[in-house]
Amino acid sequence: MRTIAIVSLLFPLAAAAQEECPPVETEIDGHRTLRALSLDLRGNVPTVEEYDAVDSDGEVPEEVIDEWLASEEFLTRAVRFHRDLLWNNIDNVSLTDYRGTMGRTDPEEIYWRGRQAVLYRGDEVPCLDQEAEFGPDGLPIAYLQGDTTWREGWVWVEPYWYPGTLIKVCAFDAQDGYLSPTGTHCDRLEGYNDAACGCGPSLAWCRYGYYQEGITQGLAQDVDRRIESVLRDGRTYLDLFTGRQAFVNGPTVHFWKHQTGIPANVELQPVPVPVEQLPDLDFTETDEWIEIQLGEEHAGILTSPAYLLRFQTNRARANRYYNAFMCQPFQPPVGGLPAPGESVPVLDLQVRDGCKYCHGLLEPSASYWGRWAQGGGGFLDPVRFPAVRDDCALCAATGSWCSEECRDHYVVTALTPEEDPYLGWLRSYEFRRPEHVDHIEDGPAMLALRSAVDGRLQGCSAKNAARWLLGRETLPDEDPWVDELGQAFVDSEWDWKALVKAIVTSPVYGRVQ
Repeated sequence: MRTIAIVSLLFPLAAAAQEECPPVETEIDGHRTLRALSLDLRGNVPTVEEYDAVDSDGEVPEEVIDEWLASEEFLTRAVRFHRDLLWNNIDNVSLTDYRGTMGRTDPEEIYWRGRQAVLYRGDEVPCLDQEAEFGPDGLPIAYLQGDTTWREGWVWVEPYWYPGTLIKVCAFDAQDGYLSPTGTHCDRLEGYNDAACGCGPSLAWCRYGYYQEGITQGLAQDVDRRIESVLRDGRTYLDLFTGRQAFVNGPTVHFWKHQTGIPANVELQPVPVPVEQLPDLDFTETDEWIEIQLGEEHAGILTSPAYLLRFQTNRARANRYYNAFMCQPFQPPVGGLPAPGESVPVLDLQVRDGCKYCHGLLEPSASYWGRWAQGGGGFLDPVRFPAVRDDCALCAATGSWCSEECRDHYVVTALTPEEDPYLGWLRSYEFRRPEHVDHIEDGPAMLALRSAVDGRLQGCSAKNAARWLLGRETLPDEDPWVDELGQAFVDSEWDWKALVKAIVTSPVYGRVQ
């Protein structure tokens, strides 16, 4: 009886399996296509009126797609898409030295620098809550306290981060001279070692609270606005990698004018923007953006401060470009890398066992950023930083003291005899083969142009855009379609909106995903 019961339960399932499944729908109807397009191009669903304008069995009119591609919502979506490609976030980068950080006493609300207080007060203590007095030399007068510290009073200052308001600032911290009596440049790191150096006019060389985030976010938004400008104006997509356009707001203007001389763990000297051409903006004008033109050495977003600070080595800069815009990640072969064979690894990664598989290509490509400071973003112009610099070669050969510029940018110490031939040379020339030396002077714009000539840039751009709009990776049997998209992208004179339109009007987009 139990067996009969089981068979009777299974019979309906077997009978159902013999029935034919309904045909699979392969095309999206007009309403579903409209919804998909609106979400992809604008980030929101269509209105009732927009649904009513499209017959449920018809197609979305081309003029609707054109209208949405010209909308502000599409620009926002497109910028976010590129931000994901570039990993455009540098909020974790510390731009200025911690010794310039100001705190505030409670409840007196007197502003002062804790780390610097040891230099002129003898301990990390604030000044007295009284107006400061000054001696004949112009320096604040400090009085000996019972705790053996020397403390001065405060002065009124209108800080750059709060224009129109006066705050109390300890007199030593409020000093605004550019040169100390001993000749120290107070707007440089050396000023932190001189008691006669303060935070400068309106405290310009110091930072308070979370105000540095306004600078890092401003540098990141500069990249966003460059992308938006290219797409809004319908300019060639190549301008992203070869253009000289940049954008500044209040926080970034203040940073470029006043704070690059007091860096933390990044190097932004020489300053990579024309400081003399920067507009007059208050630090608080975060939403006021001004377009500026950069020098011929710049290569669009690839030499933007945000890109250089996000990827602080030339290898990292080349690696991100290969991943994001050439769809060519550096990966080991199937089965992994071979075990290193040499007993003492060579320094040249292009030939080292276990490394050369990737670095044989990565090292020459990294050379395109050879004139951009690593661990920062300053441009090393050929006049001030020739391939071989005499003073750097001399100190390297004799073991004498080398300048900071030599130590930062030139080979002045040989770890092994392999490096001996490169002593006195700019670091980017080390282990460069003759056929790759030109990369250093060509700059990253040439890398982008060469990837356009060989087809990798347009092919990867088409694949990236298709992946974004389809919501999945393209399939192997769709490769011919992606190739057609890439060629059409070039034929449209690198019009990225035309590329997007070609994707969303294709049969591939119109099928159920």
